[in-house]
Amino acid sequence: MKKNQYKVNFTQLEQEIIDAYIPMLYAEEGFSDVDANDIAKEINKPIKIVRGALGSLVQKGVIFTDDNGRYVIIYLHEKFYYLHPQWSKENN
Repeated sequence: MKKNQYKVNFTQLEQEIIDAYIPMLYAEEGFSDVDANDIAKEINKPIKIVRGALGSLVQKGVIFTDDNGRYVIIYLHEKFYYLHPQWSKENN
């Protein structure tokens, strides 16, 4: 994973979430179908803890969410595409 270009200090849990989330972004740049349940399963943490850390990542501007009525999709903010190996190549 590339260096944190935006000087955001991630907690250990936030970094664990980012490390699990990035590989879940399997499609084209900007696409996501990942929700908090997916991440909670991946890192084996309770959903309440994951949601709290996701809220912190939203406040830090790393991710944003969209409620489609069935579940809340998590998107990586464009300035953090460098965290995704393929998306960072597409932006260079």
